Amino acid sequence: MTPPPLVLQWGRERYLIKYGYNDLRDTTLGQFKEVCREVTGVPSNGMKLIFSGATMKDDASPLAYYGIYPGASVKLIGRKEGAVKGVPVTQEEREENALIHKIEDITNEATDTLSSRMQAFLADAQLYIDQFASGGMDGVDDKALHEIKRKERKMLDDSYTFVNETLMKYILKLDGIVCSMEAERARQRRRQAIRQLQAWMDQMDRKRDSVKQSDITISQ
Repeated sequence: MTPPPLVLQWGRERYLIKYGYNDLRDTTLGQFKEVCREVTGVPSNGMKLIFSGATMKDDASPLAYYGIYPGASVKLIGRKEGAVKGVPVTQEEREENALIHKIEDITNEATDTLSSRMQAFLADAQLYIDQFASGGMDGVDDKALHEIKRKERKMLDDSYTFVNETLMKYILKLDGIVCSMEAERARQRRRQAIRQLQAWMDQMDRKRDSVKQSDITISQ
């Protein structure tokens, strides 16, 4: 099963960075800062990375040293290179910034609401496949096995339906945000946010299809 990505939080922005267990053991904090710099534009020597309330300081230590795991959230504090505080903006820029903030709020809410539920579904679905398709329930009589399988499958179906329907709700919210042709940054951020949520839906669909295929295999 593909491990969930790290969540990099920078103000209202959130970025998903794919790191597996081996990557976390092999990647130093200094190397991760360079990845963060490429993603956010914040200079690596001017950023502070925080995990579980503690600032990570030793650039030579691997991420796993700090207890970071796939799916964990890391907070970044720092200012983008070239950013100047207090520069006046136009009314159009203020309106576009407000749209971007609204898009970020919806995306962050979707992440907070669904990230753990989605990870739980993926893990439970894989456990279901491993248990029943690989004969992991040998020794249980057929009637009891059928009842266990029915309950487990219903829990999976309910979890899938909740996550899928909630993802669609957030996608429709994002799609309903009207951006003018001139608000290119807002339009681009909206496209990115929708693609992100659609990618989560695709991941859920692939795992659901794997469960269905395992049921077919078991019945043969």
